[in-house]
Amino acid sequence: MYTGTLIEQLMAAVEHVEKLQRQRETAELERLYLAVSAKPTMRSEPKLVGVA
Repeated sequence: MYTGTLIEQLMAAVEHVEKLQRQRETAELERLYLAVSAKPTMRSEPKLVGVA
């Protein structure tokens, strides 16, 4: 029987998927940041750091 909660259920499902996607994106950004920060810094041309 129809209970009138279809829209609420759909909205809850979308919010859940969006939350999972944000968590995945955050984890990926953290992984990339750690990978980049672990590399040695440029010492030969310090004035060029941050260019590009």
